[in-house]
Amino acid sequence: MAGGAAAIALPAAGAARLAGGPTRPAHQWKTLLRNLAITAIALGVAAALYSERSTTGKGLGNLQDVNWAWVAAASLVEALSMLAFALLYRDLLRANGARLRLTWILAASLSANAVSVAVPVVGSGMAGREMFRWFREGGADPGAASLALGGAGVVSAVSLATVASAAALLSGNAAAGAGGVFMATAVAGLTAAIALGLRTEPGRARLVRITTLSICGAQRAVRRPSGQPEMLANSVLASLQRVELNATTLAASSCWVWSTGGQM
Repeated sequence: MAGGAAAIALPAAGAARLAGGPTRPAHQWKTLLRNLAITAIALGVAAALYSERSTTGKGLGNLQDVNWAWVAAASLVEALSMLAFALLYRDLLRANGARLRLTWILAASLSANAVSVAVPVVGSGMAGREMFRWFREGGADPGAASLALGGAGVVSAVSLATVASAAALLSGNAAAGAGGVFMATAVAGLTAAIALGLRTEPGRARLVRITTLSICGAQRAVRRPSGQPEMLANSVLASLQRVELNATTLAASSCWVWSTGGQM
């Protein structure tokens, strides 16, 4: 009986080790690596600040020459810019059937902008993920949040290219102005082609094939998004067809972005 009890108890102990053993060390290793990365970054920042201490001292000394009236004016313009940014997202979210409070969207915009400015190289991508998280927590479904971010990107790209082209032409740089016009035309043309394609059955079929191929490529590269590519493509196009963008919303969205200089 004792041998039988031991034989019965051993698998239970083994199961407990299998259930708790491998996961706990893995979690500890992840925590250790994260802490080491944070420490390394902190030491790097401290070393960089120490190496530039003379430059930092000169900069702080120059603060006495700052015209604080211009600082206040620039701060006000930036605040209005972020408000326009939030209004752009509000209009695009409403077009996708999601109604979030303007204060919530403004907080999301400020949080994402802080991430974009603070993190080099990948800051803009992290900012987009931050906006998506805020939109989801505010009540928007994944489709509405994704389409709002995508729509803002399109409107921003066209508006930024238009503003850059005008500035380049005024400065006498015709080549840069032509490049901006080409970029704006290309983005607007692609968006129009997608909108027209959604109106016909052959157009939708072509868009499903293109979207499916794009999703397959993404899944091979980063294993995301998960699911059947064709089903995901049909879901994306169904979400696009639910968007209710009218001329008033488009005009208002463009005005919001132009007021921010086309920045995202």
